[in-house]
Amino acid sequence: MLENHGKKLSAALFAAGLLAAGPVWAQAPGGAPEGMGPMRGFERLHRELNLNPQQEDLWKKAQAAQREALHAMRAKGEETRAKLRVEIDKPDADLKQFAQLRDQLGAQMRAQMETTRKQVREAWFAVYDTLDSVQKEKVRVAIRDGMDRMGRHHRGGPRAEMHG
Repeated sequence: MLENHGKKLSAALFAAGLLAAGPVWAQAPGGAPEGMGPMRGFERLHRELNLNPQQEDLWKKAQAAQREALHAMRAKGEETRAKLRVEIDKPDADLKQFAQLRDQLGAQMRAQMETTRKQVREAWFAVYDTLDSVQKEKVRVAIRDGMDRMGRHHRGGPRAEMHG
């Protein structure tokens, strides 16, 4: 269950920023190049927005907040997995206590994820609030198109065939 937290975290942060604040165009460290993966087109959109210096500064701050949040949550996930591994590796491990610890650590992670999601969203709202109507329309279209791509991906493709 916790093995999927990294993927869920990335998706949650991405979706929270994208859908709630509009412009979540931060490229995660080591992420896919432009045109690939879930960040497809964000750098292109960034260029198309022609941000003024104030907007660009806010953009960089939001991008940094996004990266820091992702890094911190990944580290927390690794720490949680390590704690659980220590417990389950004990020959006399009590599975009931292990499950309770897993639940407790999971609840802590979910609470931290929610706090982090809100912080990142607010950083992107700061950018969004400075955009003019033309820029906001570009963002709206990018979000809509991204949602369409994600919808097609979930309805079709190899994963859908495996589960269909």
